[in-house]
Amino acid sequence: MAAELATGLTDGAPCPVCGSCSHPNLAQAPDGHPTREDEQAAEKAHQRLQQKRDKIAAELHKLREDAAAATGEAGDTPLASLKADHETLTKQLADSLKRAADRRSAEEELLALDREHTAMTQQDSTATAGLSDRNAHYDNLSQRHAELTAKLDAARGTAPTLAARIDDLTRTADHLEQAAEASRTAATATQTLHTRTSEATDAATAQGFGTLTEAEQALLSEQDLTGIEEEINTWREARASHQAVLDDPALQQAAAQPAADIETAAALRTAADDQHAQAVTASSTAQTRTTNLTTTLADIVERLKALEHAHHTARHLAELATGTASGTRVRMRLEAYVLAARLEQVVTAANTRLHLMSEGRYALRHSDHQAAHGARSGLGLEITDAWTGHPRKADTLSGGESFFASLSLALGLADVVTHEAGGNPLDTLFIDEGFGTLDDDTLHNVLDVLDSLRAHDRTVGVISHIPELRRRITQRLHVRKGPTGSTLAHLTEAAE
Repeated sequence: MAAELATGLTDGAPCPVCGSCSHPNLAQAPDGHPTREDEQAAEKAHQRLQQKRDKIAAELHKLREDAAAATGEAGDTPLASLKADHETLTKQLADSLKRAADRRSAEEELLALDREHTAMTQQDSTATAGLSDRNAHYDNLSQRHAELTAKLDAARGTAPTLAARIDDLTRTADHLEQAAEASRTAATATQTLHTRTSEATDAATAQGFGTLTEAEQALLSEQDLTGIEEEINTWREARASHQAVLDDPALQQAAAQPAADIETAAALRTAADDQHAQAVTASSTAQTRTTNLTTTLADIVERLKALEHAHHTARHLAELATGTASGTRVRMRLEAYVLAARLEQVVTAANTRLHLMSEGRYALRHSDHQAAHGARSGLGLEITDAWTGHPRKADTLSGGESFFASLSLALGLADVVTHEAGGNPLDTLFIDEGFGTLDDDTLHNVLDVLDSLRAHDRTVGVISHIPELRRRITQRLHVRKGPTGSTLAHLTEAAE
């Protein structure tokens, strides 16, 4: 750049960089230094080669499409197999043409083929008839299956399964059989009692008793008589006790009161009996509903167990995706895990520029160490200092170091995005301030990196007020503030 600037200097004219009108020691271009014409020629050659590359890429794309179409037609069959099939078909074609030369043999073969076709047609008709029979048989079986299914559903009733219905009917039959056995036993006992009563009555009449009760009274033993006398004595004692109670003035006064309303009491009792019957019915209904609810609740619990298992699985997957699952080493979300891989690519690309800006001292490194106080992890950055050999946190960098580290990350991100966009370049980059934090050497290193970007057809816009940048940047836009607003002026070396 100094040599190119020297070619435009004349004695008495001010230098656009330093403003001096004397130029005692002009910079000389080294041997082989490219001129502006060389740059323009190289740019034209680059464009020509770019067009040639695009043409070749288009041809390559078409060839790949043709290869894909050929592969689609050939399928998965190897090329050797296709060649072998081609040779076989070629031989068959030659044999066919040779056989076609002999018309008589071809006609005989045609007749044989006609006979074979006729036989195959008959077989096809026979198979078609058999298939129709099978279809009709299948339709009958399907109808029979539907009828049996309807009968099974009717037999099952309200039971969930046929086995449950059979169990219910079996228990009902057992209960009916027990009831029938009890009825037969009661009928037998009643018949025996009736027979024995008739025999005892006949025997009592034969002995001169009028009724069976008289005969029973006459058959009392001494022990029974003693018991009767004791009962009589007990009755007398009870009568005396009751008489003493009846002689009580309070009871006599109560006896003098009007008689109780028997009909009202009977009506109240009838109402109480009705309430009792309703209560018994309600209790039976409640018991039935309780049994049904218990069964339903058991089914619901079984379904809830399956749902709980599915919920546990979904929750475990969600915790893994959010990085909150137990046993995880770092609290890293799934998107952070994916971004961490991309961040490693950005760091690799950024270190190329950071090595130049820091003169080989610093290098960025992705860190997935667990953050303090339970914070999210997985997207951390560390700085490796070549002077100490130990990594440290990025927030320990000074202002200037933070600036060119951030600039390196931005450039690395631009490279990764360019690669992911199919090679489409990001032609323009703007940098806002930050240069005032750099020392002179670091500033030169950073500007060298930016010049290398400009040399690769990128436009770099720098927003700054540092005077040093005026000597390195030839094309500038100067913003001047005024009482009526700001104005924009385009400044070049010649304008200054």
